[in-house]
Amino acid sequence: MKKFKKKLLAVLTVVGLLTGSMSVLADSGDDGVLCEDGYIEYTEYPSGDELVPMEPAIGPVYEINTMKGIDGWEIETGHSATSAIFYASNGNSINVSVNIAPADVDVKVGIVQPDGVRRYVEGDTTVGHSFALTQSGNYKVYIQNDSGVTVTVAGSYVY
Repeated sequence: MKKFKKKLLAVLTVVGLLTGSMSVLADSGDDGVLCEDGYIEYTEYPSGDELVPMEPAIGPVYEINTMKGIDGWEIETGHSATSAIFYASNGNSINVSVNIAPADVDVKVGIVQPDGVRRYVEGDTTVGHSFALTQSGNYKVYIQNDSGVTVTVAGSYVY
């Protein structure tokens, strides 16, 4: 069913590009933005009692094109794994590239913004996506496993 939805969204995108502007699409009741790489990027806003910004950094650490490894994160069903907190600037991006095992198991691959808002894409087997940043501050990369099996994720992220 997800593959059908992805194909349908691709067709709708082409039609939208030919007939006018179309960037926001609905999928399972949640709004998402179709990105140039074919992924739909979703946004999760925490409820009022969960909206707590990440702890402040002692001072921003400015690292350009810093690559960090995701070395075999084993994530049980219903759980997530997160990177260490790092500083990134507005106007830059965080590029995440991971391989997921077993293959064909959907996971959420995303970032936690400085304000606690989560942005993510869903995928299986291999996911590679660039998250454009709209604010400066402390970020984390996260992978959420809502499938029925434990997954192992390996790859990297660059900011």
